[in-house]
Amino acid sequence: MNSKGEFFNVQFFLNGIWRSRKCCVLRPLALLLLLGGAQAAFSVPTTPTGDFIDNQDGTVTHKTTGLTWMRCALGQAWTGSTCSGEASFYSYDQAVSLNRSFAGKSGWRLPNIAELQTIVEREKTRPAINSALFPNTPSNGFWSSSPHVDDASYAWGVGRSDRPDFYKRYINFPVRLVRASQSLGISLSTPNTDFTDNKDGTVTHKRTGLVWQRCSVGQIWTGSTCSGMAYRYTYDQAIALTSSLAGSSDWRVPNANELVSIVKYDASYPAINTTLFPKIPIDGFWSSSPYALAGPPSDFWNIYFDYGYVVSSYRSYSLPVRLVRSIQSLKYWPSITAIKNGTGAGMVSSNPQGIACGTTCIEGFSSGQKVTLSATPDADSVFVRWKGDCTGTKPSCTVTVKKGKYVTAVFKSAIN
Repeated sequence: MNSKGEFFNVQFFLNGIWRSRKCCVLRPLALLLLLGGAQAAFSVPTTPTGDFIDNQDGTVTHKTTGLTWMRCALGQAWTGSTCSGEASFYSYDQAVSLNRSFAGKSGWRLPNIAELQTIVEREKTRPAINSALFPNTPSNGFWSSSPHVDDASYAWGVGRSDRPDFYKRYINFPVRLVRASQSLGISLSTPNTDFTDNKDGTVTHKRTGLVWQRCSVGQIWTGSTCSGMAYRYTYDQAIALTSSLAGSSDWRVPNANELVSIVKYDASYPAINTTLFPKIPIDGFWSSSPYALAGPPSDFWNIYFDYGYVVSSYRSYSLPVRLVRSIQSLKYWPSITAIKNGTGAGMVSSNPQGIACGTTCIEGFSSGQKVTLSATPDADSVFVRWKGDCTGTKPSCTVTVKKGKYVTAVFKSAIN
C-alpha cells in the first residue's frame, strides 16, 4: 500500500473475496488492516452531522447550501430531541401547494429535486438519511416540487433506497419542507453564471466551490470544446485514475451528491449544461459512493445524464468518468455563511460587500481578509446577539476569513 495503485489492487482483491464468498486464509492482523482500509476507502458520509447547524427549534441549516430544513416530516411533531407521531402523506399536487409557518418563520415549501438530494445520505438506506439530524424518518419516497421535464403526468421524488425517480402525481408520499431565504435556493438549472471558467479546461461551481474537468476522461479540451471519445472504466479502474490537468494532482471521482450538483433537471438528453460540459456521452457516470443496500461494496452509484437518474451498477460495469477537485469546497473555501434565527427578522450585510442576507447569504472572500458583518433588524424586531464565529450583542462584528465561517444573527420580535 505504498502507492495509490498498490492500494487499489489490494482493495479489488479484498472485494473479490467478498463477492465470491470464497474461503481463504489471512493472518488476523492482515485481515484487520484490509478491512480497515476498505472502510476508509468506501465509508464516506455525504451528509455528515458536522455539515449542519442545529437551530434548537426543530430545524437544521445545511452549511454547504444555506438551506434550512424541518427535522421532522410534515405531520410529525418535534419534541426537542426527536420526531414523534406519524408522517402525513400527500399526492404531488397536494404537496406542491403546501406552505407552512414553523419555528417562527413563514415560507416553508416543498424542495425541488436538486435541493432534496443535498440531504440524501448515500451511506444509508431505508431511510437514506442522517437519522441524527432527521430522526424517525419514514422509509418511504419523499416528494420534490419538480415535474418531469418531458411528461407533466410525472414528478421527481426520492425513493426509500435513496434513488431519485419519476412517480405518477397521484401517488401519496410524505414531505419534508425547506426554507431558502438564507440563500437563493438551488436552481433546477445550472446556468453559466453559476460557474467560473478557469480558462484551462476546468470550471469552478460557485455554489459548491468544486472544480470540474469540462471533458470526460479520454476526451481532450481544445480551448473551446471536447474532442475525441470518452473512455469507459470499471469502478476499480475509475477510482484509481489520476490526472495532472491544470497543474493539479488531486483529481478524483466525485461522490454521488457532488455529481448530481451539475445535473440540469430542466433539460434532457443530456441533462447537463452543454456549454460548460460539451459533447458528453448520454450514459451513466461513476460516482465513488457505494450502494448501501448491496452490503460489502459490490454496487456503486452512477448518474445517468439522460434525465439525471441516480442508479446503482455492479463494479465490473464500464462507464465514463468526470473528475473533480474538492480543495475549494465550501468546507475549506474562504467563505462566510450568514444565518438568521429567532422570532424576529432583519438583514445581515458585510463590508466589503458580498453578504446581503436577505438573498445572498453565502459569499467567498480572500483568505486572511477581515470582514465586518452588520445586523439590521426590521422595524418590528430587535437584534439580540451573534452566535457561531461571531459573538456578542453589538450589531456589528468582524471576522478574519480563513476556512469557512458560519455566523448566526438572532433577531427577536418586538411585538408583544
